[in-house]
Amino acid sequence: MDYDAEGSHDGRPCPKCGSDRTISWHFSEGFDELECRACGYRSDAGELTALRRESGDLLRRDEEAPIPAPGRPLQA
Repeated sequence: MDYDAEGSHDGRPCPKCGSDRTISWHFSEGFDELECRACGYRSDAGELTALRRESGDLLRRDEEAPIPAPGRPLQA
């Protein structure tokens, strides 16, 4: 999914440092993000951290159970 955003300098103050050197990103999907050029604050930083924290490793219920080979159907 591609997100298309339009940035604007609308003077919203940064909640971290109070600077007005911010960019408001308005996404056509209906949400906004705020980025501060003075201190580096990003309103989406929490979500990005959560995505980086997830390693993508497969979790197994039983350490002895083999992981199915790619392309082979799973059996219930």
